[in-house]
Amino acid sequence: MRITTGDTMHVYGAIGAGVDYTVRFKVRLTDAIDGAVLSEAVSRASERFPYFMGRLVCTGDSYEYEDNPLPVTVSEGDAKVVLNSASTNYHVWAVSYLGDSLYLDFFHGITDGTGMYRVLAAILYHYCMKVYGIDEIPELESSDIEAEMEDPQDKMDPVPVPDVSYTPAFTLETDGGLKTSSPVIWDIKIPEDAFVDFVRANDSTPGTMVEILMGKAIDSLYPDHSKPIISTYVINARPMVDAVPTNHNCLGMSIFNYSSEIGSMPLEKQGTIYRGKTFVQSREEAVAPGLAVNATVVRSVLTDNPSLSSRKDIFTAMFNAGEGFITYLVSYPGKWKYPSIGQYMKEFWTHPPCTFGLMTILGAAGGNISLSIQQRFEESSVVEAFLALLGENGIPYTVVSKDSSDVAGFEVPFFT
Repeated sequence: MRITTGDTMHVYGAIGAGVDYTVRFKVRLTDAIDGAVLSEAVSRASERFPYFMGRLVCTGDSYEYEDNPLPVTVSEGDAKVVLNSASTNYHVWAVSYLGDSLYLDFFHGITDGTGMYRVLAAILYHYCMKVYGIDEIPELESSDIEAEMEDPQDKMDPVPVPDVSYTPAFTLETDGGLKTSSPVIWDIKIPEDAFVDFVRANDSTPGTMVEILMGKAIDSLYPDHSKPIISTYVINARPMVDAVPTNHNCLGMSIFNYSSEIGSMPLEKQGTIYRGKTFVQSREEAVAPGLAVNATVVRSVLTDNPSLSSRKDIFTAMFNAGEGFITYLVSYPGKWKYPSIGQYMKEFWTHPPCTFGLMTILGAAGGNISLSIQQRFEESSVVEAFLALLGENGIPYTVVSKDSSDVAGFEVPFFT
């Protein structure tokens, strides 16, 4: 199975950059997990998403997926796994469990967070039906395989590629002098009611409020920074390109500049500005043209560069394009959609791949907002400044853990 236009850069670029481009989801349930029932639930989910049942292989000048009839592995324990390897039956996703915690590891090259959440939801649905007797959820029972397999970027006509220049951003490792390290992830839990009330009172949303507070934290630590503090907010682009069912990578970005002018305004005014910027940058007129340009560039690279090495070099440069131009990234896929499942979810964490110096992923389930903050530097100063702002605004929080990144490794395929 060929790699689609929307996924191509993610696969070639991640491999070229030497990044384990994987995501780990951790869900704590109300009771210890039954391994046999979980295995059955994973088997049902595998049938629901047949296009995720592949092994990434190298054919000499390109990568592609070949059908993989082996079962997706379900193992006991919380250790890091290696996807696309013998230990995970050469699949690009795997499941494990320990006590009351379920772990789903997934390769970002084959889908984005929306697609991964759909698989996680299907697993939890079948598990909770068996263990807790929840009612049927038709959306998780039925599927439109053809629509889910379609990549909107495959169908986009070529467009002119504009010359774009970016403003160098303040970065914490270089401009801030923080000591580079292997990635560390903080898991921080906030009561959902308290945070949502705070967000609404300041004309914001959970994701954009984290954008604001993180910018404010960095600005307070480096008040004399000469480069701008620039952040990105991940956008699910499916609605803007009429491709809601797709399970391929389909993302856009909002860009924010935390200026001294914005920082001096009341928090409610900052919330209005950031929410407005998100709205403007999330419109179809803003998102669709960007995806069309990406599709044009990807197809051009593949056509003009027949060798694997040249393709990897170019897509690696695209993959790393944010280095030096982004201070931090925030992503919030939204509140968990299925209350009948959510009532059994005590915690819900999303650990991202190490692709930015600082990034925060929000989750919302079980009455809590879960923040996973990943950093590539040793010092705790930025997270501590962010937490201090929560405290100053009356937002209770609990630091659940601070540990090395546990996202899966990914075995790069050799020639087949």
